[in-house]
Parts: sequence; C-alpha cells; structure tokens
Amino acid sequence: MSLRQHQREAVRQALLREGMRLLAAQGFAATTVDQIASAAGVAKGTFYNYFATKEDLALAALPPRLEALRRELAGAEGLPLRAALHRLLTRLAEWTQQIHPDVIWLWCIENLRRGGAERASQLLHRLVTDLCARGQRRGEITDRRPAEEVALDIEGIVLARLAAWYHSGAPPGLLPRLLAAVDTYLAGARAGDPAGDAERTGAGASRRTEAMGKETGGR
Repeated sequence: MSLRQHQREAVRQALLREGMRLLAAQGFAATTVDQIASAAGVAKGTFYNYFATKEDLALAALPPRLEALRRELAGAEGLPLRAALHRLLTRLAEWTQQIHPDVIWLWCIENLRRGGAERASQLLHRLVTDLCARGQRRGEITDRRPAEEVALDIEGIVLARLAAWYHSGAPPGLLPRLLAAVDTYLAGARAGDPAGDAERTGAGASRRTEAMGKETGGR
C-alpha cells in the first residue's frame, strides 16, 4: 500500500470509527454528517469522498464483522448447523447492543430495498448458504431444496424477527426470540425418511378424500 493509499484508508477508518461512535450514542436521526466529519477531524466535503450518504457509512460497519465471523465458522468445520447458526445469531444480537438498533433496522430496510445487493446482505447470504450446504452434506437438514433457498428462508425469518423487535422498542430478549424462530424452522427442515414422508402424505390425502366423500354424501 502506497503512502497515499495508507492516508486515505486512515481517513476512512476515522470517519467510520467516529461515525459509529456517534450513531451508537445518539441514534441515526440525531447524528449528522457535519458531526461525523468534525469528530474525525476533516471537512464535511471530505466525508463525501468516502461515503455517498450517512446510510452508506452505517452499513459499512457490518461487512468486516460478517467476514470475521465467516472465517471463524469456516474454521469450525465440526460445528453442527444448529450450533453454527446459534453462534451467528448470538453475534448479531451482540452487534445490536454495540452498534445501535437504528443501524440494524437500516440494514433490514436496505436489504429489502436493494434486493440483498448491498455488501452486508451478500456476505450474510453467502455465510448462511455455506452453513446450510454443510448441514445438508451431513444429513442435518433435507437436501430436497437447494441450500441457497433454505438460506433465504432463514434470512427472512431473522429479518422479520429483527423488524418486529425494533418496532416493539428494541426490548431485551432479542437473542432468545431469534434462536426460537430459527430452531422452529430447523425442526421442519431436518432430513426425514422419504418413504415415511410419502406414507404420511398418502395417509393425509386418503383422510382428506374420505372426509370430502362423507361431506358430499351428507348433502
């Protein structure tokens, strides 16, 4: 890295550090670009050389955390899917305390608005997809659907729970709610006996047909 690149990165990190400090203390709406630039020791115009908006700065705090977690979980090859997802959710709950609920809510909104195209959402999707694929190879969850689709289900559940938590005033107890929601999904996504599934499906269809016949006959 050249001296100029090093200086630019130092300014970017200062803006990110001071911006996140102010956001954590004041919330998103109360924090201004002027305040962030002043705290970082640069002019307001300099801010826009690094971040297009205040939203972009806030979202830039999440990718490094997700990248570090991905490396951590990739190294924990023996960790079962449920335990790996619990670790991810635990980190996410910790981040809501360290960052600010506003930033987490902003990420939820941007994830939906940009269709998962922003960096943090891409990293989360890749991480959860890798974990689901690993779980499928081990027979921990069914492989009848692509790992990417299963990952999207899990991400949707997490986003929905985060949104509900935020709109209820960000009360304590986020982590147990996240864990319970994902555990419920995993209970239905475990790999089962195909023959047993077919038998249960056939039996259910027979009962429905029988019930419909009785109902029709009684008219």
